[in-house]
Amino acid sequence: MNPETKARLLASMHAGRLVIVCGAGLSMAEPSNLPAAWQVAEACFDQYRLTIEPNADEVMRYDLEALAQHFADLQTLQSVFIESLVPWTDFVRPPNLGHAAVADFLITKAAAASLSANYDTLIERCAIENGFDFQNALDGDEATVRARTQGPLLKFHGCAMRDRSATVWTASQLDAAPIAERIARSKVWMAANLRQKDLLVVGFWSDWVYLNGLLGTVLDGLSPLSVTVVDLADADALQQKAPDLWALAHGDGVTFTHVQESGAVALDELRKAFSTNYLKMILAAGRSAFEDSAGVRCQQDWLEIEDFDTSTLYGLRRDAEGVPPGKPATRSQPAQCEILGVFHLMLRQAGAVQTPQGYMMGGRSVRVVNGAGAALSKLKANFAEAPVVDSADIVVAPGAINLPGPANVIRVGKVGNFIRPVSSAVWFDLNDARAELGI
Repeated sequence: MNPETKARLLASMHAGRLVIVCGAGLSMAEPSNLPAAWQVAEACFDQYRLTIEPNADEVMRYDLEALAQHFADLQTLQSVFIESLVPWTDFVRPPNLGHAAVADFLITKAAAASLSANYDTLIERCAIENGFDFQNALDGDEATVRARTQGPLLKFHGCAMRDRSATVWTASQLDAAPIAERIARSKVWMAANLRQKDLLVVGFWSDWVYLNGLLGTVLDGLSPLSVTVVDLADADALQQKAPDLWALAHGDGVTFTHVQESGAVALDELRKAFSTNYLKMILAAGRSAFEDSAGVRCQQDWLEIEDFDTSTLYGLRRDAEGVPPGKPATRSQPAQCEILGVFHLMLRQAGAVQTPQGYMMGGRSVRVVNGAGAALSKLKANFAEAPVVDSADIVVAPGAINLPGPANVIRVGKVGNFIRPVSSAVWFDLNDARAELGI
C-alpha cells in the first residue's frame, strides 16, 4: 500500500467515515487458510456421494451454489446440506493479521463499521482474545444495538456460530424468510448509517461468486465517496468476478483505488500506521509543556516511533491508555496524555533507547504506563492481576498519584507460581521516577 493511499484511509478513519467490507478471501490468508468455495463444494459432494447418493451428478462437485441449490430444490438445504454436509470444522482456524486489524478498528471505533460475508468468527475471536465483550450483528436492528459499544460487524449472509441454519449458500435463499427480512433490515440500517462513506473492500474476488452478487445487492444505494479495493488480481479479473461491485466502485464521483496486495497484509500495514500515529499524538500532546519546562526545543528524532510490529505497537497503546495485558485498547485517539507525553520526551532527551517494552536507560528497562489521575497502588494492583508478561525493571506511571497506604495493599507473587508470579518491577510516579533516573 503506497503512502498516499494509506494516508487517505487514515484520514477517513479520523473522520469516522471508513467502512471495511470483508470477503472470503480475507480468511484464506495464512495462518487461517480457510477453504475456497470449490474445496467446500468438493468436500460436501464427496460426503454426499459416499453417504447418501452414489450416483450424484459430477457437475456439482466444484460448483458450491449449484450443489446447494440441488438441496434447496429437495427442501433439505438446512436439514441435510447445512447441518450434515458442510465441513464446519474447516472454518475453525487461527485468525490472521487482517482479522486482528479489523477487530482493533471496530473496538476503537476507528472504523464506522465492517460488513462481512464470512461465516467464520475469526474477527470476533481476535476481539475476545484481547478482552473485549464483542458481539457481531446479523441484521440492521442488531447493528444499531452493537453501535453503542463498538463499530458494528454486520454479517449479512450469516454466521457459523449464530443461527447456522440461516446461512446463505444459494441465490434462491435471498427471497425467502428469514434471510429476505434480515437483508431488508440490513439495507435500511446501511442506508441510514453508511451512505457516502469510504469503502475499503478486502477479499471479495475469491471464487465465492454468489457472495459477490449478494454484496452488490446489499451495497446498492450507498453512494460511497471512495472505494479502495485490496486484491492481488488485475482489473479485468475483478470486473469479471464481481461486476456489480465493480460498477459501484466506478460510479459517478467515486474515487477508486486498486491495491494489488494481500488483504491481510494491507490491513496489517494500515493498523501499524494507525498505531504509530496514535503514539506520535501522545508525544505531540506533551511537546509544548516539555519545551517550556526543559527550556529546549524537541529534536525531530525524539518525536519518532521505532519501526515495531503491530503486536508490539498495540502493547504500547495499551500502556498509553493505562490498560493491562488481557484488556483491550479502546481509544482511536489518546486522551489525558499531556504529562505522559512530557515524560516520554524527558526519557528521550536523556538518551533512553526505545524497546518493544518501553525504553532501555542506564542498563535498566523502563516501562511507561499512563497514570491519568489514578492511585499508583491501584494501578499496580490492576497490572499485577494481568496475564504474565516480561517484567521491566522500572514501571513509571505519569499522572498517577502515590497515596500513602499499608505496604501489603497489593498481594505479592510467589516464586514458581504460574497464577501469581513474582514481579521484580518497581513502580514510580512521575516525580519519584525523575529522581530515580536522574532526569
